Amino acid sequence: MAREVPLGRPLAARGVARWLVASLLLARAARAAPPARLPDEPPELAAFTTTVDALASRQRPDGGWTFDAPPGERPRPFTVVMQVAEGVAEPLGLAHWDLLVVRSPGTPAAGLLLLAAHRLTGRAEYLEAARRAGDLLVAVQLPSGGWVSEMPVEGASLSPWFPWVALRTTLDDDVTPGAIRFLLALGERTGNVRYHRAAERGLDLLVRAQLDSGAWPHAWRPPWLRALHASREDHPSLNDGLTPVIIETLLAAASSLGRSDLLSAARRGGDWLLAVQHSPPRAGWAQQYDDADRPAGMRRFEPAALASWESRHAIDALDALARATGETRWCAAVRAAASWLRAASVAPGCWARFYGLDDGQPVYLDADGVRVATVAAARPGYDWQGDYGIPALLRRLALGGSQSPPAPLPGDPGACADVPDPMLAGKGARSLIAEAGMQLAAIEPAPISPCAGTPRELVAAGGLR
Repeated sequence: MAREVPLGRPLAARGVARWLVASLLLARAARAAPPARLPDEPPELAAFTTTVDALASRQRPDGGWTFDAPPGERPRPFTVVMQVAEGVAEPLGLAHWDLLVVRSPGTPAAGLLLLAAHRLTGRAEYLEAARRAGDLLVAVQLPSGGWVSEMPVEGASLSPWFPWVALRTTLDDDVTPGAIRFLLALGERTGNVRYHRAAERGLDLLVRAQLDSGAWPHAWRPPWLRALHASREDHPSLNDGLTPVIIETLLAAASSLGRSDLLSAARRGGDWLLAVQHSPPRAGWAQQYDDADRPAGMRRFEPAALASWESRHAIDALDALARATGETRWCAAVRAAASWLRAASVAPGCWARFYGLDDGQPVYLDADGVRVATVAAARPGYDWQGDYGIPALLRRLALGGSQSPPAPLPGDPGACADVPDPMLAGKGARSLIAEAGMQLAAIEPAPISPCAGTPRELVAAGGLR
């Protein structure tokens, strides 16, 4: 399909930039041109399209997806601003909005899955559904250039009161980065410059939000608000993959748009990850850091500790940097962290979310932040254990079995072996997005990491310099 806007030249680093979009599986799958549909659909593809069909049937008429709710009830929000708005407006009959879910697995991830389904099958209805989702994300983009985890929408527009109270823009939970990747992919598929312009506004926000250290904070807040009220949200964060996912997003966009400034920002983020990595043998990363780059807590039940899920995301980002730059300097940290993760499992295919900085033992806390001995005694409603995509990571690094489960989407912790994944429970929209993401990852697994061998072996093979 002819494109209406020049997309720039790929980054040239001994040809490895062509690997870059593969660092984020959904974006890689979405950008290719759709082939003709095969008459005999393989079982894996049939299962994927069945899930995508169910997902598409739950899309709002004007695009996007919301939380499920019992018949006659409104979806319950998670964010404080929307909880307050619902609490005030619903009893008065003034809550006329739908609750658009942007946090992953949410609307951006669903849009990427639709584009992947369109590529794999050629079915036009998938592209049309992706367009509706993209049009809505463009319409509700905030003046900052980003998005918020949950946004009130009326038809195809943002509720007019929301920009006045949305004082922060969400970088966590793959909210703004995920929307950027989807709109970039949609722009490439359709040639529509509106999607690229919205994505570039989001990218400009990511560049502005980067801290002097090279990391990114939990959320972007305007300078006047940061000056008026200090917040831990302004500190460096890997929570749910925040800084690493932004690095991967910038790398993919740099390759697509030919913007060297995005590559520079991603490198700075990678250098920060190297600087704050814990020393071997527990060579992981914490969930949060303070302004002095020391591991820090966030909520009372989120301690200053090593975090397995966040460490897996950090490895993914360093792996993406190795692919994009062709440099071996990222690989030592990748292999050291992966070795720690392989040794840190609490059971086959199962990891604790947190591990003590000093003793390396699993950490579980109750709602008051008191350490307890077991997951059963820990605060309910938190992902204290999971596979966190670690088995798939170890496979890519040639450190695990070839039959490892596929990597889950950002925001989905996966589940310990032989334990049902709570994210896949039921058939609500978010469950369907998570399920389709796993199915697509099984159809098109990520390639073996360029850091799978030793630096000397990689140089000899001509893969990295």
